[in-house]
Amino acid sequence: MNRKVTLYDVAREAGVSGCCVSWILSGHPKSNKMREETRKRVMDIARSLGYRRNQLASATRTGQIMTIAAILSFPKIHDFAPVNLQIFSGIMEEASKWRYGVKVFSDENLKDSFSTIEENRIDKVIIYSVSQEIREQAAVLAEKYSMQLVYSLERGHHGFPAVNVDNAATTCRMVHYLAEHGHRRIGLLCVPHRAYYVKDRHAGYLQGMKECGLSVDPDWIRCFDNVCESVEQMLALPARRRPTAYVAVADTLAAEAQNAAIAHGLRIPEDFSVIGIGDTEVGRYTFRKLTTVNESLQESGNLLVRLLLGMPAGTPDEFNVYHTQSRIIERESVYFY
Repeated sequence: MNRKVTLYDVAREAGVSGCCVSWILSGHPKSNKMREETRKRVMDIARSLGYRRNQLASATRTGQIMTIAAILSFPKIHDFAPVNLQIFSGIMEEASKWRYGVKVFSDENLKDSFSTIEENRIDKVIIYSVSQEIREQAAVLAEKYSMQLVYSLERGHHGFPAVNVDNAATTCRMVHYLAEHGHRRIGLLCVPHRAYYVKDRHAGYLQGMKECGLSVDPDWIRCFDNVCESVEQMLALPARRRPTAYVAVADTLAAEAQNAAIAHGLRIPEDFSVIGIGDTEVGRYTFRKLTTVNESLQESGNLLVRLLLGMPAGTPDEFNVYHTQSRIIERESVYFY
């Protein structure tokens, strides 16, 4: 009969003390002061030896369990499914690496959700909603129950941090990309500024135009829900005044814009270049596959967990946001003059 692997077997193999192994495997705050290489080595050795921690005994002793609560917007989840799924995949990947489980809750009734989270002895919470009202309520409840809280997307709130791509830097880089391809008249296809990420993407476009030494015509900027109407207004400009390329704040807008341009008899991308954000499926099935920006959403999920576990995560910006890096994915929708 095989002998059960003990904590001290892991300690001996890893060359550390039993206390160190216990702290690392239990997610104890003291483990955050250790080198990441040490934590990873202990976790890998525990996994290879087949060590199984007694979660029930640990929860009884410490009053906490190794579980993270993820709060989602169930009634609206279909609207942001690609984003949610990629972030959630990163959360699951990173949580699993550190032997944490993940429980999902709804933001439909935050008071009930936080009460249930507290009853489950969970003290680490990730919330997805971009609603400022929900984020405010989550902060109040997290403070009430002395929980750690991290926001996915948007900005930090009430001292609790957020994880997000640098939206302003992203659209600024998109303008540089188009300028490097010879475009001098670059438009912005935006939406009403109902969320911070939209405001930041708009500001990034303006910054990019400034850095590239390009003038900004107010007629080249449209912040409306009706993308086709926005494109039609820009295309109504004289040919020598209208933009040759467009920054769209989302792939869906870029795809709609491309369709509107085709309906007007324009060639894609020779007469109408466009770049989107999201690297979503819609961009792969447009007339010309969309050049787009990948937001590293899975990496965002990883970073959300690392923040909750007190691991190194870089330095937040002025809005208490820890940034992941975006990257441009080149396809067929941008013309090179």
